[in-house]
Amino acid sequence: MSCSSSEALFEGYLDNTLVPAQRARLIAHLNACGRCKGVLEELRAVDALLSSPRAIELPANFTFAVMADVRSASRPQVSAAPVFAYLMSYLIAAWLLIGAAFLLAADAVRAFGDAAFGLSAQVLRTLGAVGHAGLHIADDVGALGALLGTAVVVDLAIAFALVVGFTVVRPRLVERIRS
Repeated sequence: MSCSSSEALFEGYLDNTLVPAQRARLIAHLNACGRCKGVLEELRAVDALLSSPRAIELPANFTFAVMADVRSASRPQVSAAPVFAYLMSYLIAAWLLIGAAFLLAADAVRAFGDAAFGLSAQVLRTLGAVGHAGLHIADDVGALGALLGTAVVVDLAIAFALVVGFTVVRPRLVERIRS
């Protein structure tokens, strides 16, 4: 019997669940192998320690001391910076892509100027004007217009969400947390 196959039988030997033939082969190996005999003795010691749990005595004021430490600890600071970092990264990347597209397509700049001028009169009335401008640009420049329209709509939606979040939702959350 090899050392690796005998080590696989140690648990069964200590639990007294081995078949007599396996037990006899393991005992014969243990009599011949000092290393395996030492490992088995260590396992017996560990089993003895685990089978007799010790009761740990806590100081009389343990709960009070722990709760005092918890109360005196500072609250963890929650930072909303990653959200704004992702938002700013998106906005910068979107407008850089749009700017690069305008540099590569002179007709797109003219179409954007026409659409922006036409859009400025209607933007306060409906958000649908942005879609109209996007369609107008899409007719002139194809995919670039769709990209621009999508970016403008997403930017307006994000700006609207931020305004609503800071003016409506945030004060209500603060009030709920304080009460």
